[in-house]
Amino acid sequence: MKDENNVNSKPLTLIELISIFLKNKGNILISTLIVLVVSVVVYFFVLDLIYLSTATIKSSGKGGGLLGSLNVDVPDLSSLDDIGLSGSKTVKELAAYEEILNSRRCIEALILKFGLKEREEFDFMEDLVKDFRENRLEIKIEKLAGVMYVGVYDKDPVLAKEMVEFLLEELNKINIEMNVLEAKNNREFIEKRYLQAKEDLTKTEDTLKSFQQIYGIAPDLLIKASAQSVFTLEAELKSEEVKLDVVRKILSSDQPEVKLQEEKVKSLKNKISEIQNSTDLNDFLRLGNSPQIAMSFLRMSRDVEIQTKIITFLLPLYEQAKIEEQRETPTVLILDKPYVAERKKKPKRLTMVIIWTFIGFVSAFSYFVFREKYYQFKSRIEIENSVKK
Repeated sequence: MKDENNVNSKPLTLIELISIFLKNKGNILISTLIVLVVSVVVYFFVLDLIYLSTATIKSSGKGGGLLGSLNVDVPDLSSLDDIGLSGSKTVKELAAYEEILNSRRCIEALILKFGLKEREEFDFMEDLVKDFRENRLEIKIEKLAGVMYVGVYDKDPVLAKEMVEFLLEELNKINIEMNVLEAKNNREFIEKRYLQAKEDLTKTEDTLKSFQQIYGIAPDLLIKASAQSVFTLEAELKSEEVKLDVVRKILSSDQPEVKLQEEKVKSLKNKISEIQNSTDLNDFLRLGNSPQIAMSFLRMSRDVEIQTKIITFLLPLYEQAKIEEQRETPTVLILDKPYVAERKKKPKRLTMVIIWTFIGFVSAFSYFVFREKYYQFKSRIEIENSVKK
């Protein structure tokens, strides 16, 4: 019994398979022929031919935002694109186009425009949007060339072309709206910062003006002139002190020449002390509180210069933001307009017929192989039961 089971569990040999095929070739060929005929009918007479209409759009390559459209002196970050830190402007722009085309807003507008919900008999809009996005819309991006291919599948080639044209119009329309909204946000932000900088500049200019009305237009130059005068007087004082020493050695201290020289030295010392300690605003030669005055003047001058540079930087951005907010020119560059497809895209009828015919042949042959094995097993069981009796 064990030997018989081992014999039945052995895999079929090629000769056995050929024998089964020859034994059932009529039924196998008829089944295969039926599958062939059905597949030919389905793919050649039932299923609709699907056409693809495509258009090619190109990235403008311009950077987004205000800095991309202005020649302003800002650090150049373009080199970071190569290592992927800041992202390619072209890739970002094409990715934004892809998101717009795949958006529900864009696809739903197309569905309503061409009445696809009634034609495709979908009960829910979200199902039709998903079906169109996954099965009808084709988007390919060539990052290196900076182009995007937009295609739509449909059984009507003219309708497919019109749908691609509508998608490009919606893409341009939505992209303009987004750019205008971005420009509006930029304009509001820059306007707020520009007005704040303008107010700060007015305050610093008024403060500097008040300071100059008290300490002069250029207090730093007055301090420099006063210091130069002190240096000159000190040099003259040293010279007169030397003369005094000489006169004292030659004459007695009560002589008029000695007293005259002493008065001259004393006068020079008083003058130097007066300049160094004077805080009288009517006195141009004064050095009293000179470090504080010079430092305050320099700080005020620096604040005015900083606020002026901020205004100089913000003003072109502010004017450009106002222009961008009003701009409604087309933003999408169309390299190739959509065309009416002359050849179908799918289904691949001959290929599919061959595949289904092969599947039919294999299925029919497998059925008869299993049936033959089943009959052999059933026959063996009947023999065993008769032996036992």
